[in-house]
Amino acid sequence: MFRISRRLDYGLSLMIALAAAPDDTPRPTAFLAGKLDIPLPFLHQIGHSLMQAGLVKASPGPHGGLRINQPSTAISVLKIIEILEGPICVNPGEISSKKMDSGNCQTSFIWEDLQKSITKQLSTITIEKLVEKAKSDPQFSFAFNEIS
Repeated sequence: MFRISRRLDYGLSLMIALAAAPDDTPRPTAFLAGKLDIPLPFLHQIGHSLMQAGLVKASPGPHGGLRINQPSTAISVLKIIEILEGPICVNPGEISSKKMDSGNCQTSFIWEDLQKSITKQLSTITIEKLVEKAKSDPQFSFAFNEIS
């Protein structure tokens, strides 16, 4: 079954919030966790994965926090999915870690076409595009204003 995990959903929300910030000031993780309704330990895990991939930068100290580390135009949803969840795999034969031989599976062409379509579509959706859509979402209104 193809499902969007909570980890991925939270990760995308975090990236949108960081990209929507009007300046390059780090946002405190406790603040982000509260505003995005993400449990703080889970936000730390997600942030760590995104940091290891170079998408997020952490600044320590009382005025520290997380900030985006690459242009939002260069970060695709596909990249975030692959960082947080691994490669997308819609072929049921690959779930068992054995790649199905196309000769053994009469429907493999369906899954291969679907795989290509999904990855192509997700690679064209950037964080910048999601920020534009988020501007009308009250959940992200804090990201467009300065932190008091």
